[in-house]
Amino acid sequence: MNKFRTLSYVLIGITLAGCNGLGKMAKNFSQVKHEVTPNPVEMHGDSVAIAIKGTYPAKYFAKKVDATVTPMMKSSSAETNFKSVTIVGEKSTTSGTKINYKTGGSFTYADKIAYTPDMAAADVMVKATGMKGKTTKDLGSIKVADGTIVTPLLVQADEKPIVGKDQFQRITPSNYEGSMYYLINTSSVNPNFKVKASNIDNKPEFSKLDSALKALSVAPYVLKGSTITGYASPDGKEALNADLASNRSKASAKHIAGLFKKMKVKMSPDSSFFTLNTVNEDWAGFQALMSASDMAQKDMILRIVASNSDAEAREMEIKKMGKAYEEIAEGVLPKLRRSAVVLNADKVGRSDEQITATMKANPDSLTIEEVLYAATLTEDNNEKLSIYQTAERLFPQDWRTANNAGMVKFNMGDIDGAMTQFNKADQINPNNPVVKNNIGACYSRKGDRINAALMYASAAGAGPEVSHNQGILDIRNGNYSMAVSNLSASGSFNTALAKLLAGDKDGAMSTIEASNDKNTAIGHYLMAVISARKGDANGVVSHLKTSVGMDSSMKAKAAADREFIKWFNDASFKAIVQ
Repeated sequence: MNKFRTLSYVLIGITLAGCNGLGKMAKNFSQVKHEVTPNPVEMHGDSVAIAIKGTYPAKYFAKKVDATVTPMMKSSSAETNFKSVTIVGEKSTTSGTKINYKTGGSFTYADKIAYTPDMAAADVMVKATGMKGKTTKDLGSIKVADGTIVTPLLVQADEKPIVGKDQFQRITPSNYEGSMYYLINTSSVNPNFKVKASNIDNKPEFSKLDSALKALSVAPYVLKGSTITGYASPDGKEALNADLASNRSKASAKHIAGLFKKMKVKMSPDSSFFTLNTVNEDWAGFQALMSASDMAQKDMILRIVASNSDAEAREMEIKKMGKAYEEIAEGVLPKLRRSAVVLNADKVGRSDEQITATMKANPDSLTIEEVLYAATLTEDNNEKLSIYQTAERLFPQDWRTANNAGMVKFNMGDIDGAMTQFNKADQINPNNPVVKNNIGACYSRKGDRINAALMYASAAGAGPEVSHNQGILDIRNGNYSMAVSNLSASGSFNTALAKLLAGDKDGAMSTIEASNDKNTAIGHYLMAVISARKGDANGVVSHLKTSVGMDSSMKAKAAADREFIKWFNDASFKAIVQ
C-alpha cells in the first residue's frame, strides 16, 4: 500500500510539472537563444568576462514560473559558475526580469570570474532551473560559447634588472696648472721673483712645475703638450702690453724646454708641444681680483671698469683715485703680470688583461671602479658573481656591489637570492631608483604585481628598463594601451603582443617581424595568432609549421589554443598539431 502511494505521488508530481509549464519549458529549452560576446570568451587581467543576451521565443515562458539562469565555465576537470540571474513570468511576484508569455522577451547579462588554467579548454554553458510554487525542475543546460582565448599568457617574463654602472676610465685627464710671475715691464724668467704685498712667489711655483713635469713624464702618465698663456696687467700702453704678453708666453716655453733638457729630453720651445696664447690687458683677471678683495672702494672701481669701454679711459679714471690706485698697484696688478702654464697629460690605467689578471691574483690592489669593470670583461655568470661578491667584501658600503651580485643571480634564475641582494643594496642606499626597479622585477617574477608596481613607481629616472618592466605588468593586468606605450621603445616580442591585444594587428605583425624574436618558435607562434585574427589561413599554417619545427611543445599548445578554433577541423592544421 505504501509503495502504491509513493508511486502515485511521483506520478502526480510529474503530471503537475508538465501541466504547470515547467515541463514544456524544459522540453523547448533549446529554443532559447543565448548570444555571448566575445565568443570564444577571453581572459584579460586574470579574469574571464562575458556578456550574454538571452532571448525567449513567444509562448515559451510560463506566466507564473521563476527561472534561475546560471552561466558557467565547464572543463573536463571543473565547473565554475558565473553569478545567477532571475527571470520571471509575467504574473510572477518574484523580483526579476519579466518575460511576456505571448510575445516572449529577452534579458542582458554581464559578469566576470577569476581565470583558472582549466578554463583554457572549456565550454561556456548556461543552465536553468524553473520553479512554480513548491515545484522545481531543471529546465536544461546548453553550450553557448567556447572558452577561452588566453593569448595574454604569451607574455614573456623578460623583466630587466639594471646594473650599477662602474665609472672606470682607462684614460683620464691629469693636468697641472701653475703660474710664472714677472716683474713689471719685463718678460725675463726669474725663479726667485716675489712680491710680498701681492703674496706672489715664483720659487714654490717653479718647484711645483718641476715636480709635475717629472711626474707626468713617466708611466702611468702620458704628457701630451703644454698650453701657455702670457698676460699683461691692464696698466700702461696697449702696444707694450701686447709685446709683454707674447714675450712672457715664449719665455715660459723656453724655461720648460730647459727643464726637459735637464731630464735629457730634447724639446724646442718652438715645437708643436707648446701652444702659446696671449691676453694683452687682463681686465677680466683685474675684475675677478677686485671682486674678491676687501678694498674699501672696490665697488666704485668695478663700476668704472663696467661703465667704460675704452681701456685708456678706465685706467685714467682709476689712477685718479690716488691711494686706492696705490693699493691696486701694490696688491693687485703684480698678480696679473704672469704666464699661466698648463701641462696637458693623460693618466693611463690598467689594460683589460692587467685588470683580469690582478682580479684573480690580488683584487685588494684594485679600485672599486676597476673591480666593477672587471666583471664586465667576462660573459660567465658564475665568474661575474664571484667578482661582485669580492667587491662586496672589499667595498661593503658601495650599493653597486650588492646590487650587481643580485642582478647576476636574477639572470641566473635565483630570484630569492637576487631579492636578498637588492634589499641589501636598498639598505645601503635607500630610495635608489635603480635598486627599486630591480626589487620590482623580483616581485614581478614572483607574481606580486601590486608590490612590483609600487617599486616601479619609485624607480623613475633609472632607465628605459623601468618602462619595459611596467609594460609587462600592464599586459598581465589587461591594460593594453598602457602596455603599448611602455613597451614602445623595446620593439620586443612583448611589444608586438601588446599591440595585438590592443587591437593593432598590422602593427603587431610588423613589430614581431622586426624584433629579435622573429626567427624563434615563440615568435612564429605569435605570428600564427596574428594571422588567425586577420583571417589569414596560409599565415596560420605557415607560421605554426615553422614554430612546431623549432619547438615540438608548440604542437600541443596550438592544438588547444582557441585562437585557432576555426581551424581545428582544417586538414593542414591537424597535420601540424597531431
